[in-house]
Amino acid sequence: MPRRTPSQRIGSLGHRVAAAQFERLGSWIVRNQEEDVGIDMEVELCDPDPTADFLKCQIKSFEGAVAKRPVRLKNEFLKYACECRIPVILVLVESITGQSWFCWLQGCIEANRLRPSIYGARGSTTIAAEWLAPLDGPGNVELKSIARGVHPIARATHVRDLVRFALETHDHELVGAANRLLARYQKEISYFPIDLVLDEVLSLGNRIWATLEGNALAELLYMLARSYGGQFKLEQIRKLVLRGEGYSRTGINALGIMYDEFPERMKALKLGEEFERHDDWRVSYFCKLREKHSGVPVMALITGAYDCAVDGRDLHPSARERGLSKWANRGDCAILDFAYEVD
Repeated sequence: MPRRTPSQRIGSLGHRVAAAQFERLGSWIVRNQEEDVGIDMEVELCDPDPTADFLKCQIKSFEGAVAKRPVRLKNEFLKYACECRIPVILVLVESITGQSWFCWLQGCIEANRLRPSIYGARGSTTIAAEWLAPLDGPGNVELKSIARGVHPIARATHVRDLVRFALETHDHELVGAANRLLARYQKEISYFPIDLVLDEVLSLGNRIWATLEGNALAELLYMLARSYGGQFKLEQIRKLVLRGEGYSRTGINALGIMYDEFPERMKALKLGEEFERHDDWRVSYFCKLREKHSGVPVMALITGAYDCAVDGRDLHPSARERGLSKWANRGDCAILDFAYEVD
């Protein structure tokens, strides 16, 4: 006859303890999950009546010293949590005393920038003990805000979803409106679907300049470069900057922002060498010049007494007289209008 293992006993007891703890909080209807996809329990906010605001819970139990501990979760489950529109909560239970803690996984992933680990090559990611909060009265207040979608991180991710919806439906008027919200909440958002923005920029072609839809997309692109420039991959930068045998002025301007905000990261990419084989040498020159004077903004390079000679290319002396007015109208790409090959 098969025996019940200690881990099965601890797990079953932890499940009952977690359910009872939510019941004691007095604001939740507890429902067990029939199909196991990593979700053990569902709770619905009832304050005082059912609200249709839900939390999905995965329960982890242990037996021993009364202290919260790190929890290692499979990345397959954490990917599911990333994509889930309903908040997913990790509940940790010490099965003897009944002490319980929780961690809102989507919020934890944003706050601690865990996506590279979750979507990387490893099979699991650790949820640190300090990211777990007691499942008590104050914790209940936070859980209510998470379920209702009014937690600051929840509001921020709703804005990200709004921008994603606007891009996927090609609603550029909505992109413009959402940009203002994104600027307010971007500090709470650690990840943004960069490729989605780049694909939409490419679909506009020359309409990126001097059109309302182009202005909205360019504003979004510059905001992403300023906030998430350190996350751009080499292939994404190529897609951003290169256009056939030439280059995108909007892409160069976004690249300039990345060099301003993330100078060490951009220098490490060695983009100047990467673009050496491109037909238009000015792209490589721009990158090598920014790497030569790392952290120095383009406006200073145009107007200051910097040595801008790189690999037999330089800035024309007229840049110091006329460059500032062009930069004011065109942004960082204006510097390339004064680049020339030295005889």
